[in-house]
Amino acid sequence: MRILIVSYAFPPFNSIGGVRVGKTAKYLARAGHDVRVIAAQDQPFPPTLPLEIPEQQVVYTRWLNVRKPVEVVSKDAPPAKDAGKEGAKRSGVREALKSGVRFGLRTFLYFPDANIGWFPYAVREAARFLKDWRPEIILASSPPPSTLLVARRLAKKYGVPWVADLRDLWVDHQYYDQPRWRERLERRLERSVLGSAAGLVTVSEPLAETLKTKYGRSAALVLNGFDPSDYPDSNAGESSLKGPLRILYTGVVYEGRQDPSPLFSALKELGPEMKEVEVTFYGSFLQKVRELVAVYGVEQVVQINDPVPYRESLRMQTEADVLLLLLWNDPEHKGVYTGKLFEYIGARRPILAVGNAGDVAAELIESRGLGFVTNDANEILERLRSWIKEKRETGRIPVVRATETARFSREEQTRVLERYLSELIK
Repeated sequence: MRILIVSYAFPPFNSIGGVRVGKTAKYLARAGHDVRVIAAQDQPFPPTLPLEIPEQQVVYTRWLNVRKPVEVVSKDAPPAKDAGKEGAKRSGVREALKSGVRFGLRTFLYFPDANIGWFPYAVREAARFLKDWRPEIILASSPPPSTLLVARRLAKKYGVPWVADLRDLWVDHQYYDQPRWRERLERRLERSVLGSAAGLVTVSEPLAETLKTKYGRSAALVLNGFDPSDYPDSNAGESSLKGPLRILYTGVVYEGRQDPSPLFSALKELGPEMKEVEVTFYGSFLQKVRELVAVYGVEQVVQINDPVPYRESLRMQTEADVLLLLLWNDPEHKGVYTGKLFEYIGARRPILAVGNAGDVAAELIESRGLGFVTNDANEILERLRSWIKEKRETGRIPVVRATETARFSREEQTRVLERYLSELIK
């Protein structure tokens, strides 16, 4: 097949969307398909992902930063000297006005999202290289929904089918927060855009069911998965690090949605055994974690570090004893697997999942024997004591059996997508 992938996010720029689409392109190309990609250049993510298809098969385009007016409004004015109460009052009024202006600008300019400034450049650049190469099918990855608008425009212009790969839902996203009038407009746009797609793809059973109910047709389920070639060879063996029980977290922690407090509470209750545990965070937006570490008084065993490159984080995962996964506490998030989950599955270390035990990630971990799920500090305490004892006596924590993880590889999941695309162009 000749496949055009439309995705704002793409390697080398390191985002969870970039990882999924980059691996999809890699394994579709490896299966013998002619894959081309159109993506955005200079994305606001670190360029730390490997590009795993030939560079000449990717077109990176410019984009207009529609966030600029919001960024200008958001700039803080220098504080006035000796402003007093009146100055503080004026400052409060200014901040309220700025907040209202920011909200208005985001509501009107970010339609359907803050990446809409990529749309004209993507369409124009795609038209240039499509003069000499014509796809049989177009695959668009969202979010942002702007990519779906690009794919629809190109599909209509060149008379080829297109498929929407929805890593998250659009207007039905659990954290959609636009005004009612904007929601009505956007629902109309969504129905028009997705209604024109030849097929729908998504990442979990609940999201697939939502799409089926809404559009009256099934959506292919293609999980995120992991790529075994990204991990060091040591991944095949048992954890053999001597010393304390090493628990690792890599990635972002979203305040109010993920909470490591039950783990910190359990650590505190360990008493003298706490010195036999080492918890390390590598990632962004960890200020709240720092505050919680101080609140629970576990500074001596919890370390917080800046993020590291993608493959370095995978190496660290394979060298840990236990991998910490912070599930989202909001029940509305139950239909979403985090990309981090599949990284952890690929590392084959047991997972300690803290959070809502009713979401799809928790169900997957428990059903496949990949780790332990709870939001109860006492249950975590008992599990820590069990792991500490095992590490003390044997020097290692056993890895998860490969038979439990193989079906979650990127290659296997791309085969599912490949079969689906093939059926659509028959």
